[in-house]
Amino acid sequence: MQQSWIGGGMRFSYCTEHDLPDISRMLSKESVCRWLFFEPNTDEATRSYFLPLIGEMWAALAEGRMPDHHVFTARLEDAGDFVGQCALLPVDFNPGSFLIGYQLDDIYWKRGYGTLACTFLVYFAFIVLEGYRLNGDTVAGNTASRRVMERCGFVLEGTQRRYWHAGGGYHDRLIFGLLKSDLALERLSRLGETFTAEHSVAV
Repeated sequence: MQQSWIGGGMRFSYCTEHDLPDISRMLSKESVCRWLFFEPNTDEATRSYFLPLIGEMWAALAEGRMPDHHVFTARLEDAGDFVGQCALLPVDFNPGSFLIGYQLDDIYWKRGYGTLACTFLVYFAFIVLEGYRLNGDTVAGNTASRRVMERCGFVLEGTQRRYWHAGGGYHDRLIFGLLKSDLALERLSRLGETFTAEHSVAV
């Protein structure tokens, strides 16, 4: 099974336990967690969330089957520096529908990496997994995340008022969606050309 893909100068790989120190460091920052529903994470909280997902993914890969969850680490292709992480999580009772998520370390903001990470998720969901729908959400005040999804073709589908409590206040939740059928065949073809699967490594 494939474990790593490259495109746009970045490498997206299935997350491993070795990636957790970098993820934990990122999620301990107030700047990164500003618009998230949780406060800056402790190392213990980060590990307790990611370890079961990592275990499920790598057990599936070792058996030659597709994991249920897809959590990726994003690193610079050449230097290997940690940029962030992104994920596709299944939507219950809706095969082929996924919830997207992405967080970038603050030193890599405003460089187009968020859009690239979201584009990779679109590619993976629609080309690799042959899914039909992607779901995304963000706090109304998080204009950067909203722009990322809009650049990738997501459509605003609704608002849940005062949904999130973060930073001592209540915030509206913006709900976005993207259907595979929304994308022209030419764009789907370009997605397939943007990301290249690296050779498989035994797990």
